[in-house]
Amino acid sequence: MLELKKIISQKITLINTVNLNFNYNLLNKKVGKSKIMSVVKGDAYGHGMKECTSTLFKSGSRDFYVARLEDAKKIRIQFKQVKIYLLSGVITPNCCRQIVKYNIIPIINNFEQLDIINKFPKKIIYILHFDTGMNRLGFKIDQIDKVKEKVKTNNIFSLMTHLTSSDDKDLISSKYQLNEIKKINQFFNKPLSIANSAGIFLSKSYHLDYVRPGKSLYGINPFYKKSFGLKPVMSIYAPILQVSNISKGQSIGYSRTYIAKKNQTIATIDFGYSDGYLRGGSSRGKVFIDDISCPIVGRISMDLITIDVTKINKEKLFIGRPVEILGSHQTYEEIAYETGTNEHEILISLGKNSKKVYI
Repeated sequence: MLELKKIISQKITLINTVNLNFNYNLLNKKVGKSKIMSVVKGDAYGHGMKECTSTLFKSGSRDFYVARLEDAKKIRIQFKQVKIYLLSGVITPNCCRQIVKYNIIPIINNFEQLDIINKFPKKIIYILHFDTGMNRLGFKIDQIDKVKEKVKTNNIFSLMTHLTSSDDKDLISSKYQLNEIKKINQFFNKPLSIANSAGIFLSKSYHLDYVRPGKSLYGINPFYKKSFGLKPVMSIYAPILQVSNISKGQSIGYSRTYIAKKNQTIATIDFGYSDGYLRGGSSRGKVFIDDISCPIVGRISMDLITIDVTKINKEKLFIGRPVEILGSHQTYEEIAYETGTNEHEILISLGKNSKKVYI
């Protein structure tokens, strides 16, 4: 890991491409003959789509899964020989023109999208998405007969569905969904995909032909407080802007939600909810200076967080001193718990205004 300077002038996000490569190889070994669709939607879960795609390509990935057409186009411009899968599918005939131009494989989720594809004069290869329980996107199971009438079998690349509760190790729901997509595929006989990150580690029976790891690529273990050897890819640091002393009985921050029960030393750091650290972490979360935990005290502001640094030696407290928001001492899971959300939201939000440095 790059050693930070003793003084930093701005918040900084370090992206460890070595660890990203490690995670891809670990997953690739785990899934065996199944092929990985590297999920780089949400700006690669906040890690930077362009740079992470480049790293994953060097690692051997040739399949990339995105949510939006503009992201698919950016990857195609970057790489000519990869397969790109588009979750949102097609919305207008112009989408079809763009998909053909940039050689993108859309995921077809409903009859409206299927009709747009069928009316387009040029052949488009696509993935059929079936809803086996998520009730979000995809054809319903009872629509199979109508789907069969409308699809052109030679145009179908594969079938997919999405697990609803694999993160919760819900084997009953997951097995039901697996059985359903297999039943559906009896009518199509195409490659199958069901496994997200949690599905990969749930059981090899979910690997099928393609897997779609997202958060696990970036070092998040899919089951809470269970390690599979994945390495964190992102760490975030912010500088101290001011150090001050407050007396017992004084308040800190908006609405005076924190009242000091003793004399304390407080540091204000250049980070806030505009940087993705949710206000739910007010007086609950923590950051680190060296190996010492420093509690957040008072309300988190848009651009500022106040922390209790009473335990830190005075010579280590100065303007520009880097404070670890996320790193070796604290995981996404812990921050998610402290801020009252899940690690996905933290992944795509935290550090979004920070300068990214790829190492």
